[in-house]
Amino acid sequence: MIKEARYYKKFNGLSRAFKKFLLTQTPLKKMINSGVYSKFYSRAIRKKVRKLEPSVLQIENTNLCNAKCVMCPHTIMKRKGKIMSQQEFKKILDNVMENYPIKRLTITGFGEPFVDKGVIEKIKYAKDKYPQLKVDIYTNASLLNKKNADDLLRSKIDRITFSINGTEKNYRKIMGLDYENTKKNVLYFLNKKKQMNSHILTNLSLMILKENEDDIKKFIDFWNPLTDSVRVYAPSNWAGTLKNISKRNDFRGKRWPCSGLWSQIMVDVQGNLIMCCRDYESKVKFGNLLKEDVKKLRESRKFQELLKKQLNFDFSSPVCCTCDNSFDSSLDWIC
Repeated sequence: MIKEARYYKKFNGLSRAFKKFLLTQTPLKKMINSGVYSKFYSRAIRKKVRKLEPSVLQIENTNLCNAKCVMCPHTIMKRKGKIMSQQEFKKILDNVMENYPIKRLTITGFGEPFVDKGVIEKIKYAKDKYPQLKVDIYTNASLLNKKNADDLLRSKIDRITFSINGTEKNYRKIMGLDYENTKKNVLYFLNKKKQMNSHILTNLSLMILKENEDDIKKFIDFWNPLTDSVRVYAPSNWAGTLKNISKRNDFRGKRWPCSGLWSQIMVDVQGNLIMCCRDYESKVKFGNLLKEDVKKLRESRKFQELLKKQLNFDFSSPVCCTCDNSFDSSLDWIC
């Protein structure tokens, strides 16, 4: 618990973690979505959105992936595979940074970032040009060889999440990759990080599935002493795509406007401004950041109509209408 608190304090401050703890792990959770809570919350949201600007940017550097995860619809994705060029990445990043006070950049999307051999250069560009920007990356680590690891440690990146999702018993079945190779890569990175006394935050994540639920304790016991944080969480059904994936959630009784539409900017590998990371097919596009100003796109009639529908508790928009993640959002506006 103390280790996790320290991790999240470094990541985004202790306030958010503390509030989430109070509202999910104490008797206060009984008030979530009560009548009084809902009345207060609706008013607070409408007040907050008047001045809320995006602070998080996610850029999909590639939608190609070398894994075949059972909890991911990548195998049925119809979008054409692509790797974003350095020039495209710079243009998109500069477009957004010139318009909004972005604090955190996540370089990931519906693919494995290290399929892109230029991903380290993208990280370096972001950190060199915008030193105040916190940069994250999510990776399955199967392609994180020694050279990549050494380059990543020198890149000034702020946080890395290794998505492992299993143990030697079930990892290949879950991710379609070699466990010993991935384990070796992650251990090399963590050992080298320790030798260099690096301040990069590291997180090991596991998505709870029927294939691995008996090994969760084993996963935590192995990785927890070696990394800054271990995250175990329920899967998403990817806006209704994966029918056999159930999402565990304590707050399903009430649905709230999605704060991510106000606080986050999502850009796919083609440069399209999309609504969220659950839209893996980029069904809902508002324009292209390689050709258009991001602020104009977010102020467009199409985007503003989506926000208005959310504030009116109308979730009939594509992707929104089948999203299972939105039931978490009753905490996002407070935390």
